[in-house]
Amino acid sequence: MPKQQPRQSKPPQRPNGLFDILKSRRHVFLQGQIADEFSQVDKQRVDRLSDVLCSYISNNLPRSFESRDGLSDYRTNPYVLMTAASTVGLRDHHSFGKFLFDSKLYMGLETSFGKSVEAAFVSPYPINSTNKWDDPPEKLREFAALTGLSREEKANTRSNSIWREIDKSVVIGKKRFLTSIKSGPNTINDTQVQGMADAILKNHKMWLSQSKAGAQGIEEIDVVIGLTYGTDKTTNNKENQILAKLIGGGFEEEDRHKWPGILIDSETRSVRVYRRIGMDFWDFIGSPDNPGSSSFLFLEILLSLSRGLSKCIEGADLETRIALKMNHLADALRKMTFNRRTLPDWMGGFGEAELFWFTTALSAFYDEGI
Repeated sequence: MPKQQPRQSKPPQRPNGLFDILKSRRHVFLQGQIADEFSQVDKQRVDRLSDVLCSYISNNLPRSFESRDGLSDYRTNPYVLMTAASTVGLRDHHSFGKFLFDSKLYMGLETSFGKSVEAAFVSPYPINSTNKWDDPPEKLREFAALTGLSREEKANTRSNSIWREIDKSVVIGKKRFLTSIKSGPNTINDTQVQGMADAILKNHKMWLSQSKAGAQGIEEIDVVIGLTYGTDKTTNNKENQILAKLIGGGFEEEDRHKWPGILIDSETRSVRVYRRIGMDFWDFIGSPDNPGSSSFLFLEILLSLSRGLSKCIEGADLETRIALKMNHLADALRKMTFNRRTLPDWMGGFGEAELFWFTTALSAFYDEGI
């Protein structure tokens, strides 16, 4: 008889680590729940915020495309550009011009969205407080000290900044809330992870002491990494890596079971660090001292943005201005077309589409004449 193999025991299950716990939460779309949250949206706040957004967008959105002139200002990766153009079948000047314009507009807005959030979306809140989110005065003083310095001097001075990583702050009762706002779930990269972790480890005591000096009665500060959209499950995990780098370096988990993902400094136990993503971020912005009471706020923001865009696009005649810019691009692309007589004979096998993609990609390598 064949020798019976011993039964292999199952390996012991690894206890859930910090990352597992932070990634475990799920947001499920339920129409009934959304209906309940709609009932809490404040129409007057939506109207006020949509007006502010309309004004902001009308002034700033045109700058993102009207500051670009020729093809050299629409430079993009030529290898990806040709691949994308062939894949989606872009074979004429106008469709390619629209593609270039749309791509650059999207990337520009993606980059500037964080500043838009800070400038317009966050300032009307918290809901039930006379204090509102604002630029930390300590950061404004640091910025004012840069006046008159050269670019090199500013760069050197910024490297010593204490408040650089903090975007907004608000005082509620005896606590000051500080937030660093990142636009989305894939915004933070490895360099920023290390930079943010180093800033917290190096500066959290100074943030606490300067907060106490700046407002009477403050006893604690919360430092919150905020992502304006996404879910716990869909991020690139970089915000969690920031927390992980703090553990053992002066911070520890306060209570994994009661408050998963909340760290507290081991020395004073007066500085907490955590992250808030998507719905939870807007809930935090609306009620930083009362989690869960403003879960509807992300709807309020989206409704304000929808209404604000509707108002400002019509008022600023953006559709006409965008159409003119795309026609300008199409004309520039048309002028780049090669005369076949200037090409070597062996390129006779290149089709019109291939030549078009080739000449368009050339714009990535020149500053003038295109």
